[in-house]
Amino acid sequence: MDRMFRDDDREKTVVTSEGRTVGRVRDVDDDRATIDRSDDDESLTDEIKDMLGWGDDDDSHELHRDHVEREEDDRLYLRQRR
Repeated sequence: MDRMFRDDDREKTVVTSEGRTVGRVRDVDDDRATIDRSDDDESLTDEIKDMLGWGDDDDSHELHRDHVEREEDDRLYLRQRR
């Protein structure tokens, strides 16, 4: 994402590039956002968690702006892993 996170990013849904819900933005701090993982995220692939540096022990995680490809409406889309 070419910009810092802003207050209006709070409560946006974070999704994979394919549109699968990862969680919701709880808080923002310039180039980072705190994400609350969604209730149905137990099936998140290890690849996505590894890409974001997320473990299984906590329900909230940091998202860095370089993880985000684009924003559309009320969603932040993650970059596709290459």
